[in-house]
Amino acid sequence: MNLTNIRHGEQLVNELVKSDATVPLTTLIEHLGVSRRSVFYTINRVNEELTASSLDEIENIRGIGYRLPVATKKALLVAQPARRTATTYQELFAGNFHFASLEPDDRRLLAFFCLLSRPASSLTALMKLFAVSKNTIIKDLDYLTGQLPAGLAIHNSSKGKQVSGDEAIKRRWVFENFRQLTKLIGQQLTFTDSAHFRDQLKLLERITGNAFTDDSLNLLARFTRWLIERQQTHQLPPRKLASADYSLTFTWAASFLNDLHISSAAEAMFLAEIVNTQAFQHVGADNPMIPLLRPIASQMIRRFNEVAAVELPTSDHTLNKKLTVHLVSTYYRVKYHINYRNPLVNQIKHSYRETFELVKQAVQPFNQFTGEALSDDEIALITVYFSGALRNTDLPEKEKQSVMVICSSGIGTSELLISQLRSRYPGVSFVGPYNTFQFENLRYQSIKLVLSTISLPQMPERVPVMTVPVIPGEADWQQIGARLQDAHLIESQHQAIQLPTLMDIIATHTRIVDPQGLENDLKAYLNNQTQRQPHLTTNGQTTVSLVNQPVTWQEALRFSMNKLVATNAITGQYVSKIIELTKTHGDYMAIGKGVFLAHATPEAGVNELGFSYTFFRHPFCVDHSDKEISFVVGLAPVDQRQHLTTLSRLLQCIQNEQWMGKLKKVEQVGELTALLREGKLLE
Repeated sequence: MNLTNIRHGEQLVNELVKSDATVPLTTLIEHLGVSRRSVFYTINRVNEELTASSLDEIENIRGIGYRLPVATKKALLVAQPARRTATTYQELFAGNFHFASLEPDDRRLLAFFCLLSRPASSLTALMKLFAVSKNTIIKDLDYLTGQLPAGLAIHNSSKGKQVSGDEAIKRRWVFENFRQLTKLIGQQLTFTDSAHFRDQLKLLERITGNAFTDDSLNLLARFTRWLIERQQTHQLPPRKLASADYSLTFTWAASFLNDLHISSAAEAMFLAEIVNTQAFQHVGADNPMIPLLRPIASQMIRRFNEVAAVELPTSDHTLNKKLTVHLVSTYYRVKYHINYRNPLVNQIKHSYRETFELVKQAVQPFNQFTGEALSDDEIALITVYFSGALRNTDLPEKEKQSVMVICSSGIGTSELLISQLRSRYPGVSFVGPYNTFQFENLRYQSIKLVLSTISLPQMPERVPVMTVPVIPGEADWQQIGARLQDAHLIESQHQAIQLPTLMDIIATHTRIVDPQGLENDLKAYLNNQTQRQPHLTTNGQTTVSLVNQPVTWQEALRFSMNKLVATNAITGQYVSKIIELTKTHGDYMAIGKGVFLAHATPEAGVNELGFSYTFFRHPFCVDHSDKEISFVVGLAPVDQRQHLTTLSRLLQCIQNEQWMGKLKKVEQVGELTALLREGKLLE
């Protein structure tokens, strides 16, 4: 039986062979790094090979996952030759190892890591390593040349291709991509001393009073193992340290390296910098960054409140504390130019697009503090904190029977998962999120179900455990709902037919020859049978006005809101409250580029959701401010969330120079109305 010609075939079979339990589809998607459809395709191809070899096919246990029949697993284990695994990175890339059937992006990533790890690599060696043609390798190298970090280059030598450039930049590139690299090479590399590096990091936690997330601890232990090996052949140039560079983390790093006979301030400083960029679960009270970042976190929350027209607490509250801790590692990543690769960035930007756009505005105080703009990957991390705070503003009281949530990936993703669960099942008590250490030391008398983003050991007292992704898909929600029903935490209810569920059922009973075609046909059918899911509304009382004569700022605000008063969307008291807030706090409602977001809390006099858009041909200024305002957006919110879609679109319009240029030139109400429709601010 030949699985090498099936993309991801060997990887899929290895996942099923090494597992003693049924493997969930979500786990296969994550570990293989492919789509749901690709998993189905790979399973079908592998099943064809198994049938041809007179072996039973992979079984689909509906609602649970996939497994190999016992006889098939035994036959595969007997047929598999004993594979030699490398014990060092140097041995891995110097030996006769192969990385076949990789996706192009993974192959290019690993190819560059190979170039960094070897003295030189010929085209023939790379062809053999990845089992591809010479033309493919040449195209990959051309692609890589255009994607390299500044300061690095691929050049030819008499021995083959080499990477030239600053050693620190090379190491940072490896660290930024280390999660994916270790996933790609993990099955061909075995270490015997990994526990030593983890123990050293635990010692650092005790020294500093900080605590890493489980994910950060594991990543740092693996990377430190690579770094020590790298230092044997590639050293950093000497570096003169300033007094500010000396810290507890640097002292630990210098001592740790000295025990390994590496006496270099530059190497100790590099390791300390890398360690500080990783996510913390807890930061010691005497950490020097806490007093600097706590007010920054407050400013960010305050700015979010201003642009989102909500009232999240700005200090001495859960959000502020969690955000401050998160900003410690964020600050060091920015300072040391470590680009964080957020695997959930696209999902977060899609699922939380309104909140994401608002957070982009809210992070400005931090950008000013560091002197650099945060990337979308970093903003996505911060978004989950605000999203969780918004969702948790009205949590139900805790019930005795609860669902425990375990998530060790850190960097706020645990907050994202539990906030989704609480929003979807408001009648269920979800406790946590807890990390694996807390999980091992908790009491379980009232726990009816455990939801975890990682594999867990056997639960005490036979409490059922379900592994779930951080952002569940529809099929995952179906399974979560079923587990909650089994635990008698929710009522059994009829659910709409879901495409992923249909695909799973069909895959159980037949081989899918054309997964894409089947998915398209089912999708077309279901779209005609179901209604769209509800979303945040942009409806409500909406007025549009244009003012030609000069006005004071108080007159402008009253004029902007009068039509909402006339339709009883708001009361006159609401307008007075906005003017009072402006007198007290100044021009904080001016959100830039001549736009003023006029709003107060719903309790100040809001009867129903409303928006007003008023353009003033003669700009005006608030007292004691030099910010000219020509466009007033009046907002009457009814809760913390219903207006976020419109605000997100407004911010996108403000950032669009072409749209703002058109706004400044409007002369008639009809032109303003058309422009608002263009920006999707009017339906």
